Amino acid sequence: MDNTQFVQLSALPGWIIGVSHNRQHGYQCWLINSALDVLNDGYEYSTSSAALMAGRSFIERQYEA
Repeated sequence: MDNTQFVQLSALPGWIIGVSHNRQHGYQCWLINSALDVLNDGYEYSTSSAALMAGRSFIERQYEA
């Protein structure tokens, strides 16, 4: 059974960043935008901090575009 849990949430204007953890796959980053689209980069991270930073970096790039 896949036991995935959300371990961290962070909010920025127009965005929610979620970090999930699964024993087999490590940490993953999830983003929810103001249109309620759910995005995932498909990467697996070894720490929750790395996953959260990936989400923040994605959002910062969206503002630069």
